[in-house]
Amino acid sequence: VDPATLNLSAFETYYDEKRPFFVAGRSAFSFGGMRCMFCNNTSGLSAFYSRRIGRPPQLTGYLDDVADYADPPDNTSILGAAKITGRTNSGYSIGLLEAVTGRESADYVATDGADEASQVVEPLTNYFVGRVEKELRDGATTVGGILTSVARRTADPVVSDRLHGHAEAAGLDWYHTWHRREYSWMGSTLVTNVAGSAAAIDRTQRSSARYFQRPDRDVTGDGLFDAGYDPDATSLRGYGLFTRVGKDSGGILRWEAMANVRSPGFENNDLAFLNRADYVWFNGNIGGSFTTPTRWYRSIFTSFGGAIEHNYDGDRTRATLQAYYGMEFPNYWNLRTFWIHEEPSLDDRLTRGGPVVKRTGYDFGHFQVSTDARAPAVFDVSLQGCRGIGDDTRSYTIRPGVALKPAANIFVQLSPSYSYDETSAQYVTRVEDPTATAFYGSRYVFGFIETRTLSLSTRVNWTFTPDLTLQLFAQPFIASGDYSSFREFAAPRTLDKVVYGEDMGTIGYDAAAATYEVDPDGTGPAEPFTFDDPDFTTSALRGTAVLRWEYRPGSTLFFVWTQQRSGYDPSGTFDFEGAGDAIFDQRPMNVFQIKATYWFGR
Repeated sequence: VDPATLNLSAFETYYDEKRPFFVAGRSAFSFGGMRCMFCNNTSGLSAFYSRRIGRPPQLTGYLDDVADYADPPDNTSILGAAKITGRTNSGYSIGLLEAVTGRESADYVATDGADEASQVVEPLTNYFVGRVEKELRDGATTVGGILTSVARRTADPVVSDRLHGHAEAAGLDWYHTWHRREYSWMGSTLVTNVAGSAAAIDRTQRSSARYFQRPDRDVTGDGLFDAGYDPDATSLRGYGLFTRVGKDSGGILRWEAMANVRSPGFENNDLAFLNRADYVWFNGNIGGSFTTPTRWYRSIFTSFGGAIEHNYDGDRTRATLQAYYGMEFPNYWNLRTFWIHEEPSLDDRLTRGGPVVKRTGYDFGHFQVSTDARAPAVFDVSLQGCRGIGDDTRSYTIRPGVALKPAANIFVQLSPSYSYDETSAQYVTRVEDPTATAFYGSRYVFGFIETRTLSLSTRVNWTFTPDLTLQLFAQPFIASGDYSSFREFAAPRTLDKVVYGEDMGTIGYDAAAATYEVDPDGTGPAEPFTFDDPDFTTSALRGTAVLRWEYRPGSTLFFVWTQQRSGYDPSGTFDFEGAGDAIFDQRPMNVFQIKATYWFGR
């Protein structure tokens, strides 16, 4: 089961793959990758994210808009999947994967009171991944390639208006070392193509990954492909690149320089994971590695560097400085600490399709200490804090933890976490207003928000025999968000904001309807508007138990039980006791599964 998280952004949350079929042999499909001494707010070039296969149906959001009641399936059925992985004596690694997922439908009752109906929420889909890699110079150099394809049956008009008919990607990657493997050069490049109806491609152009519809967007090309907003387009193409060169070993000195690029039209979410396109990012670090033990330490690594990012319009969207220090003490305790300074920068995503504004900068610090990992009881604690630059905001997180090994066959881990965060520009809504000429006829409403999250992750691994094991996971989770001081930006490309009822206009609250009414200019010509109170308190309890029995060599039975509970309260207050009661007041969702594998062999 996936851990509960709080996500108030426009971007998807990434979850690790846990299904045995996709976990086994996944290194054969590993492409590109990312390596850095220190980097943040970036990611490697992804070509294959196996959780796209058997994902939750993608069109359940459509039912939220048209139905009073709907009963969609939790996941898409995998009708069949096969993979081949292997390695030849000549140094080739090969991975082939083919999967077909079924057509999923959901019964629903429409908001207009019509009779119960059914809607396709995921079409019949075919997935293919082909990967090959070749080792040269006794492994000192590797080169590889990957091809991926997704093909959907989109006869249903609701499906064809929202999902691509097909999507392809082709890429190359490499890793080269020299001078006794002290120096390395790695990189990967990927070209993508998606095609479908004009409505489906329009949704892709307007998605949070790129926001082509921004009214102040200037770019019309990315050097290779058209990157202008075209609501009649039926395809979209783009490219991505990651490359790094550095000194990784030998002596004390370490250094690296890297670049990460996603063209505006780059889109590979059909079978990979992408949050953002339309950026060019550079990062560099210089550091020192001290690996000869002394009476004071066993090893030390430290680095200092910086990064800068621009979009294809030329707007500087990120500029950071960073420093890292880590050491292992003679008693095998470890200390890790780092600092990040980010200047206020332009943000082409904050208004979610509106003009560029400026994002608050910050100073961020992290400190972590952990005890000897070989001991029966291992303790660690991490503290991190952040202070805004450009406005008075702060955040902090405390994560103590303990891992216990009371016996050779038992492992217990407890990981509590508490976070407090302040954000001065949390997106709330967009309101059309022809008098808001600076923002092209729209008002983008934000709020000051205080969020609090508390969770406790518990894991138990118990090996009864080499053939019989039990894994347990449980996580209670509570989060709240309290909004205040609703506001809008004073002008595009600025950090300044004006608060309703203080700096401009009036604001009132209707407690019975749980709505705010804003008159943005008082007695001026702008029309008043309303929006729902966005405060929230949410709680969840997630747990899973997996009993694995290898009843014969290579053949295994899995007995799986998962339970999920959730509660919601619009108060926005952080009430530990009340939220805990709300969790257990909810009816649980229990899922029981039996999975089997059988080894056909001698």
